[in-house]
Amino acid sequence: MREAAADEAAAERPLAGVSWLRGLLFETCLGLGRPWRPRFEQLSSWVAREPEEIREIQDRLLGDLLVHAIRHVPYYRRLLGDHPVARALESAGATGRRQLARTLLVQIPPLDRPTLRREFDQLRSNDLAHRSWRVDGTGGSTGQPVRFIVDREHGLWRFAAEHLFDGWAGVVPGMRRMRLWGSARQLGGERETIGRRLYRWRRNERSLDSFRMTSSQMRRHAARLNQWRPGHLIGYADSLHAFARFLERSGLAVVAPASIMSSSGTLFPEHRRIIERVFGAPVFDRYAAREVGAIAAEDAAHEGLVVPPLHLVEIIRPDGSPAPPGEEGEILVTCLTNHAMPLLRYRIGDTGAMAPRPSTRTGWPVLQHVTGRVAETFVRADGGLVSSLSFIHLAGVVLQSDWIRRWQVVQEEPKRITVRLVLEPPLTRDAPEFVLRTGELAAAIRRTMGEECTVEFRVEREIPPLPNGKYCYCASRVTSPAG
Repeated sequence: MREAAADEAAAERPLAGVSWLRGLLFETCLGLGRPWRPRFEQLSSWVAREPEEIREIQDRLLGDLLVHAIRHVPYYRRLLGDHPVARALESAGATGRRQLARTLLVQIPPLDRPTLRREFDQLRSNDLAHRSWRVDGTGGSTGQPVRFIVDREHGLWRFAAEHLFDGWAGVVPGMRRMRLWGSARQLGGERETIGRRLYRWRRNERSLDSFRMTSSQMRRHAARLNQWRPGHLIGYADSLHAFARFLERSGLAVVAPASIMSSSGTLFPEHRRIIERVFGAPVFDRYAAREVGAIAAEDAAHEGLVVPPLHLVEIIRPDGSPAPPGEEGEILVTCLTNHAMPLLRYRIGDTGAMAPRPSTRTGWPVLQHVTGRVAETFVRADGGLVSSLSFIHLAGVVLQSDWIRRWQVVQEEPKRITVRLVLEPPLTRDAPEFVLRTGELAAAIRRTMGEECTVEFRVEREIPPLPNGKYCYCASRVTSPAG
């Protein structure tokens, strides 16, 4: 048996800024009519299971979900109704379902956002009258907003997973939290509801606006951090990085939280190092999506993003075949807990790679890394693919200095790259350092993309974030030949 993940370094860090009363209120209020605790205890009990047992748990959940989809979801009934494996699965017992589940799953075409929008009514389960459910939606960082349906059971499991992830980062109910986040509603001028304010009060949480990260605003953020002295800081990956760089350049010191949670964006190694150095606290990365919930998170071992048995994560090549561990490909996610609208092999829009081994602390599968959006994979003139991680590393090495405020690498054509830069005054593009650094970066890009590639630098006043507040470091407007 494996040691439980409850013994992580979280237990060794100080419980900074904990209000036991608010923690009790938070847990009690969530417990009234919403029994998430049994799910949390069930999930926690799986931590000590061996990888073979975890696979059996996933296969059981998957088999039940597939049978439900075949019987109650018109879209999948139409797609799988006459499939021999689907018929065998539907009539099989519990053991047979576990054996057939993955065989059937990999034969189902991946589900993308356009199909979800087009087939919304056909993807609804026809037993919603017997479920507690709601319609949710996302603006979509890919520019493809979607609506979807989630049921109460999924919500309970999602909260249980988030509570477990919090524990891995040393967060306990009632601990002071500071959230460097953004709200599309607030950006549109809407005021926060009383219910939301009460929720944040019980959670002992305050917010810093990540949509308005001007120099004066970040100075106010630093002052609020020092006044509130949170035990935990959570934020968008790029917002945390931008804030850390500003603090370092400005010589401003902030009180170190016990831990930091990075989410809603790719946490690149160079950015992690800067955040940890400036804030003096360990960073725990988290991977989630509105459509499928809390997918994975780092535990104290920091071996990658650990995937609970509530999701099946696949990595596929451009031709649809499975990518072996360590090889980067497109991420597909199957949420095993939402029967109101099953999303099977959902194209989350990201690329990444699975680790060759399960977690040493839980035995659960591990995402070795998430490298970014599918649209951030660059295409060479010869058809070869280049991960955006290469450009993040190149730009990080060459451009990370006091003279660059923002940067973005855009592939306009197979042989043309544009690098957008926001400079820190008094630097101008005529300065010797600008010429030297951009020359180094252009040469490095050509070594990666081909010597025939043209690299253009544009100096701009600002590079705005996406509508959801996240920041895009790399973007390709070239379609892969396989795509």
